[in-house]
Amino acid sequence: MLDFDTLARAVVTLIIASSFLLLAVGITWRLALKPTMQAFLDYRTMRGGADPALSRRMAELEDEVRALKERVGLLPDGNPSRRLGTEVPLRGTKEKA
Repeated sequence: MLDFDTLARAVVTLIIASSFLLLAVGITWRLALKPTMQAFLDYRTMRGGADPALSRRMAELEDEVRALKERVGLLPDGNPSRRLGTEVPLRGTKEKA
């Protein structure tokens, strides 16, 4: 008959092995199977030929992304974390306006 020490070791080994297997499956999914955002957008735009609202919205989103990329490029330090289009210095949270 199995004692509790052997059973505990088997359960721990099973949990660790299943964790590694889950991690490997996740990495495999990300690298091989998960479609990229660009492929998804291409698929949506191909299907969107029959849907003019979808095509219009996709064009609007692409224009917005292009405009934001241009604005980030124009920042003096190239830091996108600063508020776009303003020259307001950053203040601490405890300071009053």
